[in-house]
Amino acid sequence: MMKTIVIDGLGLIGGSIALAIRQQWPQYKIIGVDINHHSLTYAKEREIIDDGFAQLQNCAGKADIILLAAPVSVILKHMDQLTQMQLKPGVIITDVGSTKKQIMAKASLFIDQGIHFIGGHPMAGSHKTTITASRANLFQSAYYFLISDTLNDRPSKKAVDELQALLFGLNVKWQLVSARQHDQIVAQISHLPHILASGLVNMAQDEFRGSTLSLKLAAGGFRSLTRIASSDPDMWTDILLSNRQTLIDKIDTFNELLQHVKAAILSSDRTAIRNYFRRAKITRDSINAQASSHSPNFYDLFVNIPDRVGSVAEVTRILTEAEINLINIHILEIREEINGVLQLSFSNQNDLADAACALKQHGLSVIRGE
Repeated sequence: MMKTIVIDGLGLIGGSIALAIRQQWPQYKIIGVDINHHSLTYAKEREIIDDGFAQLQNCAGKADIILLAAPVSVILKHMDQLTQMQLKPGVIITDVGSTKKQIMAKASLFIDQGIHFIGGHPMAGSHKTTITASRANLFQSAYYFLISDTLNDRPSKKAVDELQALLFGLNVKWQLVSARQHDQIVAQISHLPHILASGLVNMAQDEFRGSTLSLKLAAGGFRSLTRIASSDPDMWTDILLSNRQTLIDKIDTFNELLQHVKAAILSSDRTAIRNYFRRAKITRDSINAQASSHSPNFYDLFVNIPDRVGSVAEVTRILTEAEINLINIHILEIREEINGVLQLSFSNQNDLADAACALKQHGLSVIRGE
């Protein structure tokens, strides 16, 4: 049976979901909606979508399933618009918004009309946000939250089964939570870290202003810690404002933690300082142990490269000639007259193994694969 899927928002998430649906259900018609003409053109040329529109009202009436993949503020506006449109009987509307309380509050408008609304959020992504970075296996082994607030009756559970069947190719781990639980979780493990990473980068910029060393020293751990500060500023402004009170509480709590550390340093309290780091180490090591028991959604290879012009290009040339698909490349550290380290990401273990073999054959030093 052929279905029509409308995906509203063709960024990294919307584009990746479209690719996964295309692979799993090639007979389905996928319609993309985006105000960015270049995103629609890119998606159509690569057959990620079958048709594209700038406005949701031009195609929503054709949809069996509507997936809202725009920023939260846009999702809320489009939910209002959808309540005024003539939609197919039995249509399912879902979203992938980064926060859920506001969205689920507005979902009552659909319930009153007998329309199934399923709140959702796949916990995977990248600091790259456009459709050009999308890939079908972006979500592999990631958690995909479904919001329990409106899923209390049998018809809703049937709609969830239909949505999960549609998204089967994502290979995610489904997790049912309330909207409140969700926003608390993402505030702690995603939103607050983005605030801190950007704060560290801004502080370093101020600290190094006028220095001849500037940010050249900001490599290694600092660069890895603050990678997420490269994320889209408009998107993260929208996310923070949609989770305001929860984040204010988290910031206050973190300020208290910093004050305790400051007091321990002022008083030269070695025990308190050591306990601060020891507690974090125990928790962080347990995260590593849990993560290693699951399949990753990407596979990393670390390669030593010499400090000379063309070293990075040589690596990419070798992989291209070997027809190995490279998902991402990250320069971890390069210092003058010292070998640098490239982090190469692949979608599967076979590509990683083939890449390691090809690079070694060309005399490059592979440190390890993960």
